[in-house]
Amino acid sequence: MTQHQKEAGGMRTPHRRDISARQDLLGRELRKLFDDFTQEDMPDDLKRLAEQLQSAFEGRKDEPDAPEGGLAAAEREPEGGGAP
Repeated sequence: MTQHQKEAGGMRTPHRRDISARQDLLGRELRKLFDDFTQEDMPDDLKRLAEQLQSAFEGRKDEPDAPEGGLAAAEREPEGGGAP
């Protein structure tokens, strides 16, 4: 044991297999958390809002006279401040 290891409380540098085992365990735990989260039911209000947004987006995309820059561009004042 080196002097530095004695001062550090006898800690040794982890071996590759120890690091790999910890990474595997961490990966399994993260995957479990992710899987649990993605399996949760979506609240009805959120699902309804997502469907409304999707249908509005698809409807606007299909309109032939939809403004080129989207709604934000149509709502902007014309060049020159909008005064005649």
